[in-house]
Order: sequence, then structure tokens, then C-alpha cells
Amino acid sequence: RRCQTLADRGAMLARGLGRTRRAGTRALSSLPETPPLPLFGIGGRYATAIYTAAAKKGELEKVDTDLKAFSEALEGMPALTAFIGNPMVPRAEKAATLVACLDKMGGCTTSKNAVAVVADGGRSTDLKKVLSMFNELMVAAKGEVTAHVTTAQELDAAGQAAMSKSLDELLAKGQAVTVSYSVDPGLISGHTIEMGYKFIDYSAATQLKKLTALLGIGV
Repeated sequence: RRCQTLADRGAMLARGLGRTRRAGTRALSSLPETPPLPLFGIGGRYATAIYTAAAKKGELEKVDTDLKAFSEALEGMPALTAFIGNPMVPRAEKAATLVACLDKMGGCTTSKNAVAVVADGGRSTDLKKVLSMFNELMVAAKGEVTAHVTTAQELDAAGQAAMSKSLDELLAKGQAVTVSYSVDPGLISGHTIEMGYKFIDYSAATQLKKLTALLGIGV
């Protein structure tokens, strides 16, 4: 039967993924019991629920390690991604396969429940987003902040240093920022900043749109 074939394939994928098990758990300082920042959308709701459940059980460090390792392994296994994204596979089979994968990797019960809930809720295709957003919560909980800066022209070393200094001024005490950069000529000049749930737009393109709207000029 087709479903049996898919289930067998899922079991094989779980066994293969089990060989990528990561050892050890990184020791972290005390983490906040409540999610450190608000996240939105379906992925945000699931990620927030996972954080809350792990915090209540005192397993944030373990769940962080489990899901980070699982996310990395998932990136290297397109067959598993295709399996959980296949609409022909029942939700229960997807959940069972994901749980088997984490079990092979030594994942804790909370981590296994997390991926099972996503699959049972029919959101397997959003799993990567959920894992990514949970990582955002953990980064913020540890006092780390990631920022992505998009500029109209590529910044040289001096420009990046100045940008990092400006971003430091937006941080709370004890936080540190890691910055990534990209270029979008469509901004005309200036830059945009994505930092956590904040989006700051200093681009000339946006200012021009606001001006034309204010003046009632068609574009």
C-alpha cells in the first residue's frame, strides 16, 4: 500500500537521521521563564508555546540543543523534508516519524512533543519556520540579539563598524548584537534594519513613497 510505503520510508529516514546525533548540552545561565519577545503568525505561536512548555519543565537548555541539532540535520535531509511536506502522508505518520527522528538523536520528551504537536496540527510545512523562531526566542533569552541590515550600497569595514556602534545604542544592558548585511539597490540610499520583532526603515525609497502619498502624486 502507498501509505505503508510512505511509513516505511519515514522509518528509514528516522534511522538515518539518528546517526547525526549531537552529544552534550551547552551550559547556559538562568533563562527567563516567559518568552523574551513577542512573535507573531502561526510559526510564532508554536515557537512561543514550545518555549513556555520547556521553561515550565526547566528544560530550555535541553530543548534548545535538541531542536537546534534537529534543524541542522533537517537541512541536510531533503528526503525527510519532502516526506513531512507530502499531503498524502497522514498527520499521525508525520508526527510519529519526527518523534522517531528526535528519539534516535536522544531528544527529550518535551522536544519530541514539540515537533509532534506541529505535525498533528497540520503544520509540518511550517516546521522549519517554527524551529527558526524558537531559536530567535532562545537567542533573545540568552541576551544575544541578531540584526539584519540592508543597504542601498555595500558598506566597507568602516561603514559596518559605524553601523554596529549605532545598533549597540539600541540594545538593553548586557545584550550583544550579531549583524548580517545584504544589498538592495532598490532602496536608492539609506538602509533598513530588522532586529528581533523591530523593523526600522531609513531608506530613501520609503521616504519618497511617503512624500508622494502626502502630496497626492501618482507614481
